[in-house]
Amino acid sequence: MAYKNLKLAERKIELDAKKSKKDIEIAESRFITERFSKAVEQLVTNNNITVVMSGIYTLSKIASDSPEYHFLVMKVLASFIRGKPLEYAPQDSSNSQGYPKVRLTIQEAITAIGQRNYRYDVSGETLDLSRSLFVRANLVNANFRGINLREANFGNTNLEGVDFSGADLEGAIFYGSDLRNAILKDTKLKGAKYCSETRFPSNFDPDIEGMEKQ
Repeated sequence: MAYKNLKLAERKIELDAKKSKKDIEIAESRFITERFSKAVEQLVTNNNITVVMSGIYTLSKIASDSPEYHFLVMKVLASFIRGKPLEYAPQDSSNSQGYPKVRLTIQEAITAIGQRNYRYDVSGETLDLSRSLFVRANLVNANFRGINLREANFGNTNLEGVDFSGADLEGAIFYGSDLRNAILKDTKLKGAKYCSETRFPSNFDPDIEGMEKQ
């Protein structure tokens, strides 16, 4: 009898432990979902730069800590970047050197996408950054593998170490860009624009790749 009671007690403890673990997982999932929703709201409904930056930091943290949210976060950030205008020098500025350029909030979102783990990409889906403006953005060592970057503008940008493997860059703009150490394996570049000041990797022929010199 004592042995039977012991086994029943052990079974109850085991079931309670499983239930507690499940409850913790549900609570954690709910917490992440709430953080994600709030961060997205900060991006799309607020013009306060501090609030927007906070939303981007939160999303970056979620992408880092929760693989199941990783690609979804990247899609949200890509949507945030697309179509955003460049920042120009103030009207009363005596020095316009370095302008136009991407805005601070856009730079943070670009940095987050540039650090993405492509192994968490969803099969059959592609991040869409087409027609985005990356002029003078900090893209050093960014991971842009397999991204849709058609007609994106990389003018006057240092693209050192950027991984464009498998990316679609058809019609993109590279006026004055430095691509010397960029990775261009299996990259689609037909119709991409460049000029005499654009720098390419050694043994790379832009004309063979279908690029157009302007």
